[in-house]
Amino acid sequence: MKKILFASTALAGLALGGAASAEIALFGDARLGIGYNILNDGSTNLEATQSETQTVVTGSQLVLDPDTGEPVNLVLEESETVDTLFEGTEDLRAVSRVRFGVTMTGESDSGITFGATIRADNSQNGQGGSAGQRAGDVFVSGAWGTLTFGDTNGADEQHVGDAGGNLSLTGLGDFNETPFISNGGGFGDDAIQFANNPEARPTVRYDYNFGGFGVSVSTNRDLNDVGVGASYTFEFAEGSVTGGVGYYDFTEFTSDAGVEVRGGEQWSVGGTGTFGGFSGGVVYTAASADYNSGADRIGGDLDVLNVGLGYTFDAWSVAGWYAAILTANGPLDVFDDKDSYGATVAYDLGGGASVNFGVAQTYGRDSRGTPFLENEDGTFSTNGNYISEVDATTVADFGIKMAF
Repeated sequence: MKKILFASTALAGLALGGAASAEIALFGDARLGIGYNILNDGSTNLEATQSETQTVVTGSQLVLDPDTGEPVNLVLEESETVDTLFEGTEDLRAVSRVRFGVTMTGESDSGITFGATIRADNSQNGQGGSAGQRAGDVFVSGAWGTLTFGDTNGADEQHVGDAGGNLSLTGLGDFNETPFISNGGGFGDDAIQFANNPEARPTVRYDYNFGGFGVSVSTNRDLNDVGVGASYTFEFAEGSVTGGVGYYDFTEFTSDAGVEVRGGEQWSVGGTGTFGGFSGGVVYTAASADYNSGADRIGGDLDVLNVGLGYTFDAWSVAGWYAAILTANGPLDVFDDKDSYGATVAYDLGGGASVNFGVAQTYGRDSRGTPFLENEDGTFSTNGNYISEVDATTVADFGIKMAF
């Protein structure tokens, strides 16, 4: 990362009052290329449902015309809400993006370091409104450890992480990533929004490292979730190996889409390593939330295995991943036994630029329930619990990534 210094030590001393040193540096990234079944933001172009009110002819009735007294046919109509399912089209499009942000760091007279990082496009969510800081992070650090607030990993993700294997231009939907509920994101095409926890941010995490060991504890915005994680890294001449474990206990939450998810827990374990030009990782995570078939809240079990491999030689890097949903029950059973996999290649152009290519297969999902429910009066209404079937989709991208 190339840095541009904006504040001298003298200026920082005036602004921060007693800081021994401080600096503000810009960073940025950009990309341009083409995507197949990939939208410009890197999300997959899957099917969508559109609701609309339609007039439906239900029959006719013979009546007398009040003016002429002659019998005429009266057409009977009624309005109803109809859901139209639009399947994802095989779409080839241009994709591009530019982002920049700022990193601020400083050190007090007593040796305490502090700082913050945020991207410019996320600056509004970095102000910490009523929902708390959901973008960027702020930290203080000393011999006692590091305390971080904001858009940062939970303790379990901090030490287990992802298996890797993705060098694509856009991320290809990030199907290789581990579905940590502490991260507040979904997984694959998580239509149920089981892992979409908006209350995960701002995350509050404390880290302490000693030797090759690291331990962390974390909580969420409302301070009612608990996350713990630990890892050990062994370094040797040709590389290193890291093993980590994590646990996250979460309370009931409502996703951004309005889905109520019951409270539960998630265990995770993983190992990553490098040897010469090789790299690899394996991560297993098991999430469980109470489920009652008669309740309107989402629960169930979700066990996922992720494997990633990579190899670098000269300016070339190749990598791939395989992700499998081993167990998914309750309303999550639409994902049971689904898998995703991909292969990616990168060529380093130097100076922070690279040519990247990737192709992958998404998870897909089964259907659940029916799209409409019949009312007592014979009319139909939309079934909010209906999940439509989505076939596994091929996604791909190619282009140039830039880091500044």
